[in-house]
Amino acid sequence: MLVAGCEGVVKSPRRVRRRRWLDCRLMRGRDAMRVYQAAARVWLTAAALSLLLPRSVRMQWWVPLHLFLVGGVSVAISGAMQTFVAALTAAGPTPPVLLWGQFGLTNLGAALLIAGRASTTDSLVAVGGSAFLLGIALLGLIVLRARRRALHLRHRLPVGMYEAAILCVLAGAGIGIALGTGAAPGRSYVDLRSAHLVLNVLGWVSLTIAGTLITLLPTVLRVRMPVWSGRATRVLFVAGVAATAAGLAIGWSPLAVAGALAFAGGVAGLLAMVGRAAATPRNWPVPLSARHLLLALAWFTAGSLWLVVALARGVDWFAGAVDVFVLIFGGGWILQTLLGAWLYLLPMNRPGHPDRRRAELAAIEWGGTVELVSLNLGVAMLAVAAGIGGASALAAVGAALALAGAGMALAKAWTFPLLGRSDALTRRGRPVWDPAARPRGPGTPSGS
Repeated sequence: MLVAGCEGVVKSPRRVRRRRWLDCRLMRGRDAMRVYQAAARVWLTAAALSLLLPRSVRMQWWVPLHLFLVGGVSVAISGAMQTFVAALTAAGPTPPVLLWGQFGLTNLGAALLIAGRASTTDSLVAVGGSAFLLGIALLGLIVLRARRRALHLRHRLPVGMYEAAILCVLAGAGIGIALGTGAAPGRSYVDLRSAHLVLNVLGWVSLTIAGTLITLLPTVLRVRMPVWSGRATRVLFVAGVAATAAGLAIGWSPLAVAGALAFAGGVAGLLAMVGRAAATPRNWPVPLSARHLLLALAWFTAGSLWLVVALARGVDWFAGAVDVFVLIFGGGWILQTLLGAWLYLLPMNRPGHPDRRRAELAAIEWGGTVELVSLNLGVAMLAVAAGIGGASALAAVGAALALAGAGMALAKAWTFPLLGRSDALTRRGRPVWDPAARPRGPGTPSGS
């Protein structure tokens, strides 16, 4: 079946038919989504492998963190945001030149930026950072284009969150280029580094995730999206990020604390929506992907409260506790959300018979409790060790547990098509996804 607008491919001259056919294939949202998410998994795998490098080579945690955030998370967000915006606005597919220009610039920019920083080549950092910024700017253009061409705007809140997230990363990445090229020496370096973290972690990534969870979490739970406007929540989120980043950049704690309080208010609003979705009656267990998302929200809540306390102790104290910030938000919130979303979206985006998708989703459930406990306990131990300092044994055990849990989820994200072929692996998870496999008792409703 041809994509809408591609009917003329078969009538084109042979010398252009192949190129036009490829363009039409690339216009399909699922095809683009799979390519983006495959690239993101490569980045995340590279981040995990970079932990094996000597500390001096990987610059403590700088290289793994940026492989994860600038590479894996940003590429995953770029692909998912385009897909979700197209679905939320019914605006149609993104033109191939925009889509693949954005994909190429984002990946190339991330690679050059990390290579330049690791080799202390300022010019490479500047070129890579500029390419990355241009890729994000194209993503912003794609979102604005979808909004202008929208057949309806019933989902203004997620789209608005996406737009705010893009503005945050443009500012945060710009500060990152200044930091990487040595344009912000002395005291300003410390303050701008804190603002850079907040804009990218709380602005770019967290606003995007929060906007996506509004529709994604009810979908994963397989319940109706609750009635919820969320306008105040969006204002609190955006104002909170802006005020916190500004307060950190100028070294003024009261403004940063006010921003953190507003951001915590936004988290509370998001939790109200999540509570309604989770309380919706259903006749099936909560799948592993949803449990990852719910635990990630617990980390997000704890992190927002920690942020208020940390900034109340002063911007200098926060600057010395960035490791805790990164572990709570980067490990407990962002990494877990990414893995949880993959464990649902990757099988659902594969073409094929519904029975095959159900088998793949059921196979993913295997070992889910061990995966969840290992990842979350490991991140908690790492955060405690970073908070108290000097707890090397606790940090080593925590790192091993966190890597084991995240590694299990990442391995499933790579191998789920193969796992879905095993009856032994799918047997225990089938009741979660296959209504016919659920046991029926005397009080079980028909069709449950």
